Amino acid sequence: MKASPSKNQSSLALDKGNGLRIVKARALSEEDADWDSVFAGYEKIRILTYSASVPAIHKILTSHDFTDVECVFGSERVLHQFKEILSFQKIVTEDVRAAIMGMEDARHVEILKRVSAGQARFRIMREYSSHAKIYLLSNLSDSSTRVMVGSANLSELAFSGKQPETLQVFDNDATAWQIYNRMYEKIRDDASDEIPLPEERIIEKEIDLAEAPVISDNSGTVLILPTAREANPFVQQAERIEKLAAVIAPRIDPIAASARVSGNIAITPQIRETIKRIHLVKSSAEADNRYFSINREERTAILSGNPFSLQWDDDCVAADVKLMNEFFANYESAFEGDVPRLQQDYFILSSWLYFSPFMCDVRGLAALRDADLIRYPLFAIVFGKSHCGKTSLVDTLLTSMFGPVNISPIPKREFQTKKLEALQHGYRRFPVFFDDIGRNAFTRHGKDMIKDELLPGVPEYPGFILSMNADPHSFPDEVVKRSLMIYTTTGLAAYKEKLRQELDGSVRDIRRGLTGHLYRRYASEIIERLEHNPLPEDWLRLSTEVLAGIMAEFTEGPIPEWRRPVGWYEYTDRRYDRVQSILREILSPAFYRRKGNDLPISWIPEKGNRIAVHEQKDAFGRKEIPWADFPSTLIDDNASIGGKTVLHRKEVEEFIHQGVRPPKPWWMPKR
Repeated sequence: MKASPSKNQSSLALDKGNGLRIVKARALSEEDADWDSVFAGYEKIRILTYSASVPAIHKILTSHDFTDVECVFGSERVLHQFKEILSFQKIVTEDVRAAIMGMEDARHVEILKRVSAGQARFRIMREYSSHAKIYLLSNLSDSSTRVMVGSANLSELAFSGKQPETLQVFDNDATAWQIYNRMYEKIRDDASDEIPLPEERIIEKEIDLAEAPVISDNSGTVLILPTAREANPFVQQAERIEKLAAVIAPRIDPIAASARVSGNIAITPQIRETIKRIHLVKSSAEADNRYFSINREERTAILSGNPFSLQWDDDCVAADVKLMNEFFANYESAFEGDVPRLQQDYFILSSWLYFSPFMCDVRGLAALRDADLIRYPLFAIVFGKSHCGKTSLVDTLLTSMFGPVNISPIPKREFQTKKLEALQHGYRRFPVFFDDIGRNAFTRHGKDMIKDELLPGVPEYPGFILSMNADPHSFPDEVVKRSLMIYTTTGLAAYKEKLRQELDGSVRDIRRGLTGHLYRRYASEIIERLEHNPLPEDWLRLSTEVLAGIMAEFTEGPIPEWRRPVGWYEYTDRRYDRVQSILREILSPAFYRRKGNDLPISWIPEKGNRIAVHEQKDAFGRKEIPWADFPSTLIDDNASIGGKTVLHRKEVEEFIHQGVRPPKPWWMPKR
C-alpha cells in the first residue's frame, strides 16, 4: 500500500507532538513465559517490531496455527537520509526472503500461497522509526483477543527466557485492544510499504536497490525526512544499514539533493530509473553467505538458505568412517614425533568441532542456570610449528560436516573485533575458521573476545577455530582455561617434498569422497541426547562417545587408541602439559643455586614455603620464561620483583606432580 503525498503529509501525526502515548493500566500479576505460552491458541496475529530475526519470522510462519499473519518492521534508528531508507528496506526485505527461502519446500510454497492470498503480509517502515513493540492476537471463532506491548522484539532470543524482557499483556481487554489496534493501523497505513514477494518460489534472497518497496511502486510517494539525528544503541542491523548506505552514498546523495522539496524527497520516475542503473558489486567477504541453523524441536536444519537433511544412509556413513580412519592413519605413515598423542589431540579437536553448532544451546542454558561457562569453550586454538597438518585437518573436518560447500578459511584481514562480532551473528552455527592468525592480531582482537563471557544477543552463534603457527609462549592463562587448546610439534619433515605431495594427494582424495552422512548421524544423535539432558555435565565425553561409537559401529577390527572417548577433566589435566614440562625443567636440581646468579635461570628456596626463580633479562629488558602462560595461582605477585619471580611451593608441586628439591651432595648415596 502506498499513500499519496497529500495524505501522507496530513495524516502522519507520529512526529507532530503526539507520538508519545501514555496508556494507564494496573498490574494484576506476573509470571514466567516462553514462546509457546504467549503465541499459542490464536488464529490471527499482527506485529509491530523494530528488530526481527530470520529464525523468529520462520517460527511465526511455521510453528503455530496462524491463518492470518501481518508484520510491520521498523528500524531501531531514525532513517533521516534517503540512502539509509533504501539500505534499510533492502536489508530487511532480504531477511524476510531468506526466512521463507530457508523453509522446507512444502512450507516454502505454502507461505507464498498465503502471501498471494493475503493471509500473510509483510510491511516495512519508511521515513520514521517506531520504537513501539505491539503484538495483536485474536480469534474469529470466539472473539478472544490478546494485546502484548513491552521490550521484546520479534526474535527467538527475546522470547526464549534467556535474556531479561518484560511484556504487558491485556487479555480480552476491549479498551487496550482499541488503543493499540488504532495505533498499529495508523502506523501501518501511513508510514509503511508492503514487501513484494513472488507468487511461486524464492530462489535468491538478494534484491536490487530498485526493488526496495519505496522505489518499486510507481505511485507518487513523498518521504518526510526528520531534521534531527537520534542516537541509538548498536545493533547488527544498524551496522549493516550504515555499511550499505556508505557504499551507495556517492550515487544516492546527488539524487536526494536534486529531489529535495522543503526537506523531503519526492520519488519521481527519473529517480527510479537512476536507481535501477545502480549495481552493487560485493567483495569476497561480503559475498560469503555461509550460515548453519538448527531447529532442534522440529529436527530440521538449514545450510546457507537450503534445507540440510538430518537423515543418513548407513552405507554412506560407513564410507565416511572408512575415509576418516584413512585420514588419521596418514599421520602414522608420514609424521615424525609423538604421533599417538597428535592423533588423540586431533580427535578431541574433531569432537569439539562436531559439537560446536550445539555449543550456543548449552552455553545459553548454562548462563540461565548460573553454571560455569568456562567448561563450554566457544573457541578452539590449534597451534604449534608449521607442517603439523592444522589447516588440512580443519578443512577435512568441515568437509565431513557440510560436504563440498565453501569451507575456505575467512581472510586474515577480517580478524578484527567488530567483524568477529558480525560473523558471530551472520554465521549462526556454522564454525568460523581463521587460518594462520598472527600473535599480534590475536592479542589485539582475539584475547578480549575470548575473555568476554557475556552471551551474544542472538540465539544461534558459532564456535571459532583458530589455526596459528605460534611459539609455545603465546597464550595467557585466562585464554587457556576458556579455550580448547591443541598444541603440537609433531609434523611432516619440511625436506620430504615427495612425501608431502603424496600426502596432499591422499587428503584431497579423502575429501572428495566424504558425503557428510557421518555428521548427519552424529548431529541427530546429539539432538536426541540433548533432549534428555539439555546441559550435559561433560560435553566432551558426550561428543567423543557419540563420535567414537558411530565410528566403531562401522569399523572392523581393533579400535585404535586415539579414537577412545575422552572426558573434560582428562583433557584439562593435559592442556598444561607444555608449561608443566617447562616448569619441571626450570626447577630441576641442575638449576639450583644457593647464592649468586651465574646462570641465565636459577632457583632457590625461600622462607614461607616459597621458591624464588631468578632470571637474567635480555638487552631489551625481556624475561625468557613465559610467566603469563602459567596459572596465576602459582605466583606470589607481591613478592615478585624485577628478575625475581616468587612461587608458592605447595601449589607448584601439585601442578607439576613432583617435589621440588635441591640436589643431594655428592657424598650422599643415591637411591
